[in-house]
Amino acid sequence: MNTRLHLTILAAVSALLTSSLSLSQAQIPAASKHPEVPDGTRKCIKPPERAPQQFQLFRPLACLEPVVNASATAGNQAESFVNVNPTNANNIVATSNNPSSASIFRAYSTDGGTTWTRGTIAMGVACCDGQAAWDSFGNLFLVYINNSVNQINVILSTDGGVTFSAPVTAGTGSIDQPSIAVGNGSVWVDWNQSGSMVARGAPVTGLGTWGPFNAQQTIPSASGSFGGIAVGPGPNGGKVIVTYQSPTGGEGPATIYANVDADGLGVGGFGSRITVTSTNVGGFDFIPAQNGRSIDAEAGLVWDATGGPFNNRIYLVYTDETVNENNDTDIMMRTSTDDGATWTAPVRVNDDATTNSQFLPYVALDPTSGIVAVGFHDCRNDNGVPGPGGTNMIPNDDAEYYGTFTTDGGATWAPNRRLSGGFSNAADANNGVDYGDYVGLSAFGGKLYTLWADNANCDGTNPNGTLHQFDLYTNPLALSGGTPTPTPTASPTPTATATPTPTATATATPTATATPTATATPTVTATPTATATPRPTPTPRIAPTPRPRPTPLPRP
Repeated sequence: MNTRLHLTILAAVSALLTSSLSLSQAQIPAASKHPEVPDGTRKCIKPPERAPQQFQLFRPLACLEPVVNASATAGNQAESFVNVNPTNANNIVATSNNPSSASIFRAYSTDGGTTWTRGTIAMGVACCDGQAAWDSFGNLFLVYINNSVNQINVILSTDGGVTFSAPVTAGTGSIDQPSIAVGNGSVWVDWNQSGSMVARGAPVTGLGTWGPFNAQQTIPSASGSFGGIAVGPGPNGGKVIVTYQSPTGGEGPATIYANVDADGLGVGGFGSRITVTSTNVGGFDFIPAQNGRSIDAEAGLVWDATGGPFNNRIYLVYTDETVNENNDTDIMMRTSTDDGATWTAPVRVNDDATTNSQFLPYVALDPTSGIVAVGFHDCRNDNGVPGPGGTNMIPNDDAEYYGTFTTDGGATWAPNRRLSGGFSNAADANNGVDYGDYVGLSAFGGKLYTLWADNANCDGTNPNGTLHQFDLYTNPLALSGGTPTPTPTASPTPTATATPTPTATATATPTATATPTATATPTVTATPTATATPRPTPTPRIAPTPRPRPTPLPRP
C-alpha cells in the first residue's frame, strides 16, 4: 500500500512539474520590437499598476543570504532609497515609490535594520522619484515630484525620519527625475526641466537650519536627463558636479556628460559641458530583466571630500552594453582627479564571466574611510533552469542583487557579493515600472547599506506571496574582508578628454524667487504600522495559470 501511494505521489508531482514547465515555456514572449521612445520623454509618467497574477511554482526553499524585509507591506514598493544617519548609525531610513497612494513609502529603523517602523510621508501630495541625503548635522533631506507632476519639492526630517517638514518647492513646470546631494554646509538639487538640466543649492548651518535656495541655475549645453549630482571639497559648501545622458530616448548609443560649478554656492555658475564617456545604453533600453520599463545608463557619482588619500577624486558609475542591443550590460566606473576635466579609462565593476545583464548601479562613498562601494541588479545566475537557475525557463530575465567595493581609488574591485536571498522577476511584480529607474544606497562606518525591490519571498514575509508584488529587502555589505583584484575592462579605452575644460561662468538667473528658509516642522507625520518583520505562514505553492505578457505601450 505504501509503495503504491508513493508511486501515485511521484506520478502526480511529475505531472505537476511537466505542466508547470510547459506553462513556463509558454510564457516566453514572442520576438517583437519595442516601441521607439522619442527623445525628451519623461520617465516620471508611469504606467498604472496591473492586476496581480497567480503564484509561480518555483521559489527558493531557503534564503541564500541573511536578508531582512524592510517594507513587508501589501502592494508594490520599488525605486527605493536607503540612508544611514551619520550622527547615529543605528538609525536607517528606507523610502520608495508608493503607487497605491499619492505618497512616499517610508520605513525607519533605530536598531541598525533589525526591525522597522513603517508608514507613509508626503501623504496625498507625492507622485514619485523620491531621493534622499543625510548631512553631518543630522538633517535628512528628501526630494520628490508632486502628485500633479509639475513641482520639485524638498522635505526635511530632523528626528531620524519619524516626521518631515512641510514641502519647499525648488522647481516648477515640465520636470523629471530630480536628485539630491549634501556637502559641508550645503544641499543641492538638480532635475530635468523642459529637456535640460538645472540645479539649485542652499546653505545649511545646523540641525533644521537651512535655506533659502539660490536662484535656479541653467547648466550650459545640458540637454539630457537620467543622471545625478555630487558635492565635493571646497569653500561655499563645496564644488558641485552634475551628470546626465543624451539623447534621452531610444535604446542607444548615448553620451554621458558632466558640468562643474567650481565655487559651489558662490556667485559663479556651472562651467562648460564635459564629455565623460559614450555608452550603448540609451534612455529607454529594453533588456529581458527590465522588459516593461527599460533601463538607462543611470550615471551616478560621488566626490571624495574626506581629506584622505583620494581626496578630491570623483567616481562616476554607469551602465554600458558590450554590443548595442545584445543585452550583455555591464557596470563601469571612470574617475577624475582634476575636477572632472579628464577621466580615466573604464574599469568593469561586475566580475562575472557571463553575457547576462547587470543594471541600475548606484555608487556610495563611506565618509569615515573613503572606501567607495557600488550595488546593482545582476542576472549572472539566471540560465533558464527553474529553481537553481531562475524562476522560469527564460534565461537572463531574473535578477539578484550584488555589491562590491574599492579601496584603491577605483582601480580594482573586491569580489562581487550576492546580497539578495533569491531570484526576483520584475514582470511578475506587475507594477508598470519593473525595479524602477534607480536604486539608492549609502555607506557609513565600514558598511554599504543596501535596499532593493524583491519578490523572491525567500523568508515568507512578503504579504503578497512569492513572485508577486515587490517588497524592499536589505542586507548590508561589510566594506572589508575581500582583497580587490584587477577587473578587466570591456575594451582598452583611451582616457577621455574634456570638451572643453569647464570654467566657472556665472549662469544664475536672478529672476527666480528665493525660497524662504525652511525649518523642520513636523507637519507630515508617519503612520507606524509595525516594528518587527512578520513571518506569516508560507502560501502553498500551486502551478501557475498561463498569462499573456502584452507588448509594453509607449510611455508619453
